[in-house]
Amino acid sequence: MGSELIAAGLPTRTPSESWNVTAPEKVKQIHKNYFDAGSNAVLTNTFGGTRIKLAALEYGDKVEEYNAKAVGIVRSVCPDGCFVGGDIGPTGKFLPPVGKATTDDFSENFLEQAKILAENGVDFFFIETMMDIKEAEAAVLAARKVANIPIFASITYQKTKRGYFTVMGNSIEQCVTILEKAGADVIGANCTIGSDDMIELIVQLRNATKLPISAKPNAGMPELRNGETVYPTIPEDFARDIVQIVNAKANVVGGCCGTDPQYIKQITKVLKGI
Repeated sequence: MGSELIAAGLPTRTPSESWNVTAPEKVKQIHKNYFDAGSNAVLTNTFGGTRIKLAALEYGDKVEEYNAKAVGIVRSVCPDGCFVGGDIGPTGKFLPPVGKATTDDFSENFLEQAKILAENGVDFFFIETMMDIKEAEAAVLAARKVANIPIFASITYQKTKRGYFTVMGNSIEQCVTILEKAGADVIGANCTIGSDDMIELIVQLRNATKLPISAKPNAGMPELRNGETVYPTIPEDFARDIVQIVNAKANVVGGCCGTDPQYIKQITKVLKGI
């Protein structure tokens, strides 16, 4: 979503959620493009829609408006038999000793956002790109309090010489244990790494949990070319990796940064051939 909004002209230091109000037709067209490409589910434009995140750009008073509008936009183009996911991303703040945030701060913010998303009719929550398992746990617990709908909890991992870990040092096994206890219905991984590195991560994730697994890799590792950020993995290669990710027993697949609708179209094409 972020990549597509930037391509559509979203100014820097402008929260993407603001376009739910000021440029709803552009947001709607992006959602429609993904449904048309074959997506069964599309996420709301609310990745940075918590009060903490919006307040950092002086839009803290817009939480309810931005999140409510976001659900309505997706719902207006959601075909029969498809689904709307309420997207919940990290706050951008950290617990001590890195930062000064508290788990109560996280809980209050996620409770507020999740409640608005649920009241406006999302089919499931998609908590994603979490770098700290404690923040992810707070988000899952908050979401579980406000609605009895499925909760996806997706962590972002880095590939290291020792294996896959979050930037805060959380292992796959640690994340799975905490997320299962918190009440996640689906556990996944997204962002940071490309589709090729996601294959082995999903193998390890499947060994760690019996819950359904989601996978949303980037279209490769981002590169700076002529002042622009580009993602080098082409749709055909990405889709081939997705097939291997499905063979590794992932249950829900899609794309994160750099995966425009052509990637989803290619995934749809190859998965229908399995």
